[in-house]
Amino acid sequence: MKIKKDTNILVVYRTANQHVISHAAKMAFTLAEVLITLGVIGVVAALTLPTLIQNYEKHVITNRLKVNFNIMSNVVRMAEAHSGEIAEWDLVSNAKQEYETTSNRALRVQIAKKYIMPYLTGAQLTETTTLKQLGYKTPIVFPDGSVWFNLDNSGPIIRLNNGTVILLAADTSPQDPVTGKMVVRGMVLYMDINGPQGKNTVGKDIFVSEIPFANKAKFIMYENWTLTGANLMRFENKNRTDILEDCKLYAQRCGRLIEFDGWEIKDDYPYL
Repeated sequence: MKIKKDTNILVVYRTANQHVISHAAKMAFTLAEVLITLGVIGVVAALTLPTLIQNYEKHVITNRLKVNFNIMSNVVRMAEAHSGEIAEWDLVSNAKQEYETTSNRALRVQIAKKYIMPYLTGAQLTETTTLKQLGYKTPIVFPDGSVWFNLDNSGPIIRLNNGTVILLAADTSPQDPVTGKMVVRGMVLYMDINGPQGKNTVGKDIFVSEIPFANKAKFIMYENWTLTGANLMRFENKNRTDILEDCKLYAQRCGRLIEFDGWEIKDDYPYL
């Protein structure tokens, strides 16, 4: 028995098959189109990735700075709850005398031991350890590259359990413009928010704060202030423009700008 081919069905099949192949060909991309698409994606990524990376870096910096500021603010408040206001701390009256390197270092250690370390969980205080011994490969510098602390600079240094390294120094001010006699008006804390592994640059990952030795004082991000006759702190009345200019002139005051901006690094921040 012969089976007769149905030419009509064959024609329909061929037509349908050709339509599918033709439709698939239209849906496919040519090599040139694929390369162009990849090129566009690469350009977009090149334009957007640096911004994304920088925004992430800013977020990390501000978050760590805020955390450390809150930690030290709480430490000072707890110390005041036990020992009275800062100006009433028994060691502060000695520290406010004429500045002398050796004796002042000893007083900074004593102040740290009595009023700071008891309220810091898991922190360590080193009195003579150098930056190099802590693992620093480069000195601490200003944004222009000039050195602030070299690798041989030693304590007192506090290391927090979150990796922050805090160098303790004296805030000195000339009491007599003629003789140049220097007196101590506070203890400055240079907070390196990521320790030896960061850029080690003031205004980038190192920010300056202070415990002022004044009446009714509180822990502050470092800024310019003077003492009144009643041993009270007097701050200049500055708006954001003034604070930004301070940051540009003195990188050690940039933490104050970040705090003023609600713990945010704005687009006009000069060092990132």
